[in-house]
Amino acid sequence: MATAQTALASSGNVVAAPNVHARLESAVLAVGPRQSFLVALVLDLREGWHTYWRNPGDSGQATRLSWTLPAGFQAGPIQWPAPERFVLAPLVNFGYAKQAVYLVRMHAPSALHAGAPVSLRARAHWLVCSNVCIPESADLHLDLRASATAGETDPATAALFARARAGLPRKTPGPSRASVRNGRLVLTLGPHFGAHLGTARSLQFIPYRDGVIEYAAPQILTHQGATIRLAMKLGYQPPKAGTIRGILLVNGDHAAAQRALAYAIAPRLDASAATTATSSAAAGRYAATAAQPGTPSASPGVPSLSAAHVATTPFWTLVGLALLGGLVLNLMPCVLPVLSIKAVSLVEQARRHPREVRIKGLAFAAGTVASMLALSLVLLSLRAGGEQIGWGFQLQSPLFVTLMVYLLLLVGLNLSGVFEFGGGLAGLGENLTHGDNLRAAFFTGVLTTLVATPCTAPFMAAAVGAALSQPAPRALAIFAALGIGLCLPLTLVSFAPWMRRMLPKPGAWMDTLKQALAFPMYASAAWLVWVLAQQTSSMGLAAALAGCVLVSLAAWAYRRTKAGRGAGKFAAGATAILALLAAIMLPVQLDGAPIAPGAAAASGQAGDLSWVPYDPARIAQLRAAGKPVLVDFTASWCLTCLVNERTVFAEPAVRAIFRDKGVTLVKGDWTNGDPRITKALAAFGRAGVPLYVVYNATPGSRQPVVLPQLLTTRIVEDAFAGLPDRRFQ
Repeated sequence: MATAQTALASSGNVVAAPNVHARLESAVLAVGPRQSFLVALVLDLREGWHTYWRNPGDSGQATRLSWTLPAGFQAGPIQWPAPERFVLAPLVNFGYAKQAVYLVRMHAPSALHAGAPVSLRARAHWLVCSNVCIPESADLHLDLRASATAGETDPATAALFARARAGLPRKTPGPSRASVRNGRLVLTLGPHFGAHLGTARSLQFIPYRDGVIEYAAPQILTHQGATIRLAMKLGYQPPKAGTIRGILLVNGDHAAAQRALAYAIAPRLDASAATTATSSAAAGRYAATAAQPGTPSASPGVPSLSAAHVATTPFWTLVGLALLGGLVLNLMPCVLPVLSIKAVSLVEQARRHPREVRIKGLAFAAGTVASMLALSLVLLSLRAGGEQIGWGFQLQSPLFVTLMVYLLLLVGLNLSGVFEFGGGLAGLGENLTHGDNLRAAFFTGVLTTLVATPCTAPFMAAAVGAALSQPAPRALAIFAALGIGLCLPLTLVSFAPWMRRMLPKPGAWMDTLKQALAFPMYASAAWLVWVLAQQTSSMGLAAALAGCVLVSLAAWAYRRTKAGRGAGKFAAGATAILALLAAIMLPVQLDGAPIAPGAAAASGQAGDLSWVPYDPARIAQLRAAGKPVLVDFTASWCLTCLVNERTVFAEPAVRAIFRDKGVTLVKGDWTNGDPRITKALAAFGRAGVPLYVVYNATPGSRQPVVLPQLLTTRIVEDAFAGLPDRRFQ
């Protein structure tokens, strides 16, 4: 959806924009000492346009006010009248048409000089929408006078404020409670509500917090004696505990002629039911996006779990999918460099005692699974704290990417023979590739997990997405299964003598092979430097490159400590330590530097294809118009994404399909993280990229189609086969 920022010029206390007239109004003529009085931001909207409530719904933006007040004056929060419901299937929004009146209570200080001017100034921001959305802002002012006594009501604005106060939610008539049952949030309203609700034809609960419920799903009203229950579908961020605040809209005999009554309620979630909320919720709303309610279709022959399927998929099926995903992950390009290191170790292990080989295999497995669980614990903890993140979240941090570059560079230098760590350095052991220390095997498992996060394998995406909607113990079990699948092939080799006998005999050739295998590590480090270039400023990239030089200096200096003595050895050791500390401090100091847009967002052209940045409202508009759309959720650090983009999307046949069939190409760049994209991924039961979603794949279709993560030309051709060629229209 096209947007534009409108610059507004004040004319008195009224600002005229193409679609909105904005002004501040006061309920009183003058202000007395310690007086509490109401002011209002009034937006008069053109016919067919609307603006938004505190929770705008599936898309939109709440109105904001920033005040500049005389000394001693204080402004309260916005008091929000009950909103109207706007439906642009499948989206539901909440806001106001024709006129929006936002009340704010002001508090005057005790020291006021009668007759002195009182100037209230505010910077207002709002979003106004019709078939396009336009963010607007205005500098407004309201000039009053101080008086010796409390100011009188302004008769010119009395009717305006009376209507606005009448539209505010009323106090709750009695206690209420909430519970979660079978993927639904159920509100139970006690007998006190009966006299107030009367013969209500319908009730609708709208929470203040986004993501609690599905706004487009019907809310089912039932009466059981004096008790009233209202059931609704859970949203992508269901409540887990505490109080659920919102308003209850009432349509019925007791409702006003023009607008439904509203009650502010705060039901407390039943603790015994709260633990099942996330496991039973379909992460089903394409938040602030345009997903059709219901189950997204999968491409033929491709196993795929949507958010709705996740809610009903048996737990052990999810564990099995995670195990399969971990196995397939061994074949992905991001993991192969580390597995090549382990392959060298296995060649040498072929001549060792079977018991020793098995123990090292178990150490490798322990490192893989333990690091996978540690990573998942951090992920789950951050999400529980309200962060909108998913699989691969750590690679959205330029600092973490820089440290990974250093680590891969050190591993490569170690394989190249620039230095060898002694047994006292935790994690690397006597030698990373063929040392006897078990910590080396454990470290290789940890490194395998870290470099696996940029990749997403078949089966794995659905399992990880489901894990994030499960209770913590089940989520950890799913991630543990993913780690077991990742380490299983090499661990099985260590337990199978007949497989070890198939390996070549060790010899002098191993040193050459080991040095050759350093180059995949250098390539991985170079790729992460490229990722960093998409994430950070030129200063941040320069800091990382300078850090690589310092890391190399530290490795060289450390080797000199092995040959030197006395003062020379001390100087080499001090150089190594200082260089390593400086390398770490450089990106830490620049971690707050401006972040560049990801590569996907930074460029709209790719050859003869034009990609537009991800915009949920634009997708909704295109869907409503019946236009075919391909949404590519991607990230610069996602190797699977890059392979698809550099191969399949670069194919002339695929480009011709997009061009000839009028497909709008949308790029959802998750390189630096984006809560909107995280919500969209959750709506399809995913926790990471890539994700490819096709809308209006055939004329009149309403269901989005999810393509597999590993694309082929044939898959793309089949996805758009039902569309007519616009060249012949």
